[in-house]
Amino acid sequence: MSSSNKQSGKIGGKLALLLLPLLMAACATPQQTATGPQTATAPAPAPAELPSYNITATSPTQEALIEAENKEQFREDEESRQARVLREKNLHLKLVQTMIDQDNAYAALAHLDAYDQKWGADRPSKQLRADSLRKTSQLDQAELVYKSLLGGGQEQMKSGPIWYGLGKVAIERGDLRGAATRLEKAVQTDPLHINAYSDLGLVYLLEGQKEPSYNTLMKANQLASGDSKVMANLALWGLVFDDFNMAMDIADRLQWSDSTRNQVMSQANSIKRRFDAKGNQQ
Repeated sequence: MSSSNKQSGKIGGKLALLLLPLLMAACATPQQTATGPQTATAPAPAPAELPSYNITATSPTQEALIEAENKEQFREDEESRQARVLREKNLHLKLVQTMIDQDNAYAALAHLDAYDQKWGADRPSKQLRADSLRKTSQLDQAELVYKSLLGGGQEQMKSGPIWYGLGKVAIERGDLRGAATRLEKAVQTDPLHINAYSDLGLVYLLEGQKEPSYNTLMKANQLASGDSKVMANLALWGLVFDDFNMAMDIADRLQWSDSTRNQVMSQANSIKRRFDAKGNQQ
């Protein structure tokens, strides 16, 4: 090989060594496209973290429904409790009324003490207490309780039995005029109060008021559809005012024994003597 060729070979080797790094750098450079140089893509974002849910939580709507349901259940329970208490109170008061009707007024007072201790005194229990006190001749206390139940408004509409009780207290005291006034208020307030008419008719009879007595007793008799007590008062009226046919007819209808007839006749004669004594005093 000539010296010129050797020299060319050395120069080509050196160029090759110089170009090799350039070629390697070119391989690492992004390729160009027809539209221009391609830019490097940004790294993909990490996936967003999903929210965590509490599977035991309830929505506001569900909570409201649950609360409303609980309130409804509580209301039903409270209504059931009140209904039970009302039944117990009514049964206790009926028991007391039965005792009074059977002339066991002292036992009735004891039961009323128990009633008031358990539930507190109310208008029905106070009225029964006044009746029991009257039946046991505790007239002053009975009158105080009766008067405590008198009032206006709605209470006035319920005062018929109260005036009747006060009228009975006056009869027990022998105050016939006071009894008449109170019993008249009883029938004015409660126009269907049979016992008030019956007792008022008897008071009129004892006072010698013939027509008012008859009219009032007839009201009681027709309202009561032939009650034996009312008819007995009518028979007494017939004997006092000399309507013997009516008196005997009632005695036959009630099937009075001779003993009962004699007792009623004795009462009538006593009333007539009272009239005579009253007339002589005048």
